[in-house]
Amino acid sequence: MLNAGLLVSKRAREIVGDEVLKTVFEEAKLSYVAEIGDFIFEDLKQNDVKSLLVINDGGRETWMEDIDQRLGISPLAVITIPYTWFEGKSGDFTLALLMGYSLRAELMDLVYRVQPTRSSSISRRSLIKLKVYEYKPYPVLYDEVHAEREINRAVEACPLNLVVKTPEGPSVGSPEKCTACGYCSASSFLGYFEVPTATTDQVVAFINAVVKYYSKPASLLFTDGMPSKIVEGVFPFVMPCVASVHDSFILASYASGLTPIVNVSSTCGTRDMALKRLEEIPSHFPGTDLKVRKAKDDEELRKVLEAPPLDLGRSEIPLDVPLHRSRRRSLLIWSIEEMSRKASMNQDDVVPGVYNVVVDPNKCVLCGVCVRACQMLVPDLKGNDALELTYNIPYCIGSERCVKNCPENAVSVTGFAKISDLKKKLMNKTNVAKCRICGKPIGSEKVKVRVDSMLISQGFQGTAQYTDVCNECKQKELTKIWLERLLSGKR
Repeated sequence: MLNAGLLVSKRAREIVGDEVLKTVFEEAKLSYVAEIGDFIFEDLKQNDVKSLLVINDGGRETWMEDIDQRLGISPLAVITIPYTWFEGKSGDFTLALLMGYSLRAELMDLVYRVQPTRSSSISRRSLIKLKVYEYKPYPVLYDEVHAEREINRAVEACPLNLVVKTPEGPSVGSPEKCTACGYCSASSFLGYFEVPTATTDQVVAFINAVVKYYSKPASLLFTDGMPSKIVEGVFPFVMPCVASVHDSFILASYASGLTPIVNVSSTCGTRDMALKRLEEIPSHFPGTDLKVRKAKDDEELRKVLEAPPLDLGRSEIPLDVPLHRSRRRSLLIWSIEEMSRKASMNQDDVVPGVYNVVVDPNKCVLCGVCVRACQMLVPDLKGNDALELTYNIPYCIGSERCVKNCPENAVSVTGFAKISDLKKKLMNKTNVAKCRICGKPIGSEKVKVRVDSMLISQGFQGTAQYTDVCNECKQKELTKIWLERLLSGKR
């Protein structure tokens, strides 16, 4: 987490109040809180502040233009919201919104992996200040990822073909050409390719802040616009473009007790991609009749906001959920499990992005090839006296590596999983074959039977008698036979 600071204009301080600012400072463990003034640069430097939440009279102030040169703070790590959001609001709403944005500011680590690119337009003023570069919030890697399906998904999703494969995972090959729509990130299964100003961790922290500090029914508004005013109970999560909104963000909002709203603003610079993503986002929470509220422009948003948020039970998202190796997939599965505790689920409804796998027990010999082939660790083979092959369906991303590598053609991916499929399934089982000499386990009984039939069909009856012997005993038996032949004079 970064050292984060909170700056407020004089008017914002009057509206929010010092007591709330003090609470936010302590609860969010901020490094610095102050009213905007001439002294702030020295204070920010002394406190080693690397990210900022600024509440002012609207717009980006001129002093922020030099913040990267004077303080080394990335412009992407500065969040600016208007004080009008807090006018006439309750103390709980003000505290929850400030906590959400303060925690979000602390989780801006990834912006420091973004490299500056040449400015698309250079003004006389920027030339005087030697500002011939700009920072775009193009997607960057949260951590190394080697799941082939995940990497290919990001590469194929980019409308400008800018995402390339690297040893660490997907990467934007030409950042200066990237529109920073984030569609490649939203199309992923796991979310290792993150928009640095709207990451999975930031969304989770924001949701938890609202759940913890605001007890009334509330909505979470994902938008790429900056509304001048908002109504009580609507918490805007402003992002570069809603094309980067992942399904798990929507489901996690609902499961936590917040009504999700997705809005493509009328001023969105990558509107085509935003509208495409808006259509792809599930229309309802899988297994329920809870609809996802969508707005294609500001006019539609006004109509959507007329409907009050639903009164759902509140749940904080466990912090270890997005830290799991499956990241957004873990968040999605948590959301469905949590919602199942609050509402009756239609077990036949499908879950987009989660795939169902079927194994033919008559063909499967439990050889374990699928276990070794899957990069998501979906299949597992365990047992002592009996072997059991299980598939943890919720984590299947449909790579079909198990299908392509199965030597018996026993595995198939049937499409999206239903709610009833979201569990660990027992696919096949058999006894463990043991060495007839020493009793050591040597593998699946079905593999032995299969190998026996193949050897006999090819005329190797003699070799087939050793398929129930472990390698060590087999070596001893063959050595014994060789010695007997040697001693008897046979070559």
